[in-house]
Amino acid sequence: MKLFSGILYLLITLLFSGNPVSDDAIAAIKAGKAADLVKLFDERVNFKIIDQEDVLSKQQAEANIKYFFEKHPVKSFTNTHVSSTSEVIQYLTGNLETINGKYRISILIRRNLIAQFRIENDSQ
Repeated sequence: MKLFSGILYLLITLLFSGNPVSDDAIAAIKAGKAADLVKLFDERVNFKIIDQEDVLSKQQAEANIKYFFEKHPVKSFTNTHVSSTSEVIQYLTGNLETINGKYRISILIRRNLIAQFRIENDSQ
């Protein structure tokens, strides 16, 4: 019975191992929708946009992202890397192109919530 339960658990884990948080975050960034992105945030987020860095509440982060997307409408977003260091931690990076410039986005997902969100100038 334990063997059957173990095999069933393994199959379910493999079938549903995709992290919808990263997929949802990518979709929200591509659409420039701050409200959809912030739904994925933890209650407090290590947050950086260009030169401003702080630990913010979800509401503060939403205001900052909304302002950024208003000033820098999204042209495209390309996910460049997704990695998992464990079952509870995932890291993704991508390149954001807006009408005003190019940026690098880094997101740390911990326990299916975004714990760190960074938008930095792309120095390439």
